[in-house]
Amino acid sequence: MSSRGNQGAVLKAALHRVLTITQTPMGNVQLAEGGRLHLARHTGLNKYFTDFFAFVEAPTTSCAQAASARQQVTVREVATAAVFDEASRHAILQTGSRAAHSIPLTNGKGRVLGMISSHHERPLAGFSRAQLAALQQTGIDAGRWLSWHWHTVVLDALEHLHAQAVGASR
Repeated sequence: MSSRGNQGAVLKAALHRVLTITQTPMGNVQLAEGGRLHLARHTGLNKYFTDFFAFVEAPTTSCAQAASARQQVTVREVATAAVFDEASRHAILQTGSRAAHSIPLTNGKGRVLGMISSHHERPLAGFSRAQLAALQQTGIDAGRWLSWHWHTVVLDALEHLHAQAVGASR
């Protein structure tokens, strides 16, 4: 991943890479925020889904399970997967997703900073080792970029704003 560009562009590129690897047009990116996942970007998912999953904090989704375990989680068949409660299952099925795969975005220390999930119109048989390795590397690359961005670019911008505010008040 490039160290240039804004967060939205990097998340868009990471989502595109995951959807290319998993061969599906539906997916989303969530960022970890205050102990929950916040929907930051999506494609191919309807408003009911995006409203329902705007914030995820309950362990009743594959993305929450992947964040907790800090590893990829594949849901081969949403209709029968035990991980979902009925409301989550309904929100996923009604958007046309029958399977899902979630990849944690981790920093260099393994801390989960977010999640990318692909959604599939048909039940999944699974992914090849090469696909899983590419997905994991995408999660690591995107997570490290987010960590760098938040700890350098964002902090530098805040320090600059603070300096301007202090200077203006004198």
